[in-house]
Amino acid sequence: MKTLATITLLVLAIATYSQTLRIVDNNANAPTGVYTTISAAVADAVAGDTIFIQPSPATYGSVNVEKELHIVGIGFSLTKDQPHQSTVTNITLRTNDDNTENGSGTTITGLTISAVYFARNFNGGPIFTMSNVQIFNNHISNITWTTSSSNTIPIDNLEIYDNRITSTIHFNREVTNTSIRNNLVLSSITFDSTNPQSFEISNNIIYGGIEKNSTTDKANVAIANNIFVGTKNSHFAFNSPMRDANISNNIFYGRTPSISAAGGSTSTNFQGNTFNNNMSHETGNDELPPSGGGSSNDGMNNQQGVSPDFVDVPVLNTWTSSRDFTLNGGSPAEGAGDDMTNVGISGGLYPSSESNVFLQTAPIPTIETLNTNTLINVGDDLDVRVKIKSNQ
Repeated sequence: MKTLATITLLVLAIATYSQTLRIVDNNANAPTGVYTTISAAVADAVAGDTIFIQPSPATYGSVNVEKELHIVGIGFSLTKDQPHQSTVTNITLRTNDDNTENGSGTTITGLTISAVYFARNFNGGPIFTMSNVQIFNNHISNITWTTSSSNTIPIDNLEIYDNRITSTIHFNREVTNTSIRNNLVLSSITFDSTNPQSFEISNNIIYGGIEKNSTTDKANVAIANNIFVGTKNSHFAFNSPMRDANISNNIFYGRTPSISAAGGSTSTNFQGNTFNNNMSHETGNDELPPSGGGSSNDGMNNQQGVSPDFVDVPVLNTWTSSRDFTLNGGSPAEGAGDDMTNVGISGGLYPSSESNVFLQTAPIPTIETLNTNTLINVGDDLDVRVKIKSNQ
């Protein structure tokens, strides 16, 4: 009964989102007519189809996606009866064998995933640009390229948002028109390529560093309204090299705004950055704008050595769900951004709830509780009580 009810709600919620809805369920009580592996569902799907992964105590394995698909799970950190998750090992977005289709246009949401990879076909083929991919509302370890550097590809118009990312986001080739926003990132974000880059990293909570290797026009690179959290004298917000970026409206909270915990850099790998309207507090070196080599770094209207006055966030490099990044009334971060909104995640273009917003389910109806009589006689009515959360 529970499985059928969940499927019914799902069909109503996303029927208009796909050409065909394909349900994957490896639970012992799965109904007939559904797939038991994600790879089988993806193999039968055509471009534009939706693959729904039912919550389960078991993983659904790995899959290569070589066409536009919409892969949907139940979400994570669920408040419901039997809070299993929709778990997939790895998803690799790539080209098919004859290079006529690729994973561009794919959306991935509501899953627990070890890694999302971007690659060309492992059998070779021309380099192409993966485009228009959305990855949102997932619990992910890594978003990166495949282990073989010969298979790496450029990426355009990628959106990564509302995820909890426990390890790295790492790009080996050029990345353009890409948005990384409203995530909890528990490690680093790296752009390795020396080719031109254009991206924004906005309104994230980051327990790690950002690296940008290219020397592109800084007008195309925005790092804004993030909160960098770490332990004083131990952690820093940028990895070398970090050059030519607009860095504004961020809070450096225990994590030094430099490429070392001590700050005071003279390295030419840390220069050309503009720091405006940022805050630093209890870092190894609160200097803003931070010193660098070569042309150094510039900026204005920063608040150096000033506490943002969060409700409950220790200056430590550890995250728990009890952290509360809400600004207390009268915080010096309020209205202090270069756009007159708050400094940190509650301001800017993509303001987040200031408390711990990174604990959400997928934006589909979820059955939180379902109670039935355990024994009934033939012909009797079945008393069913269902509590549903819309998640809109």
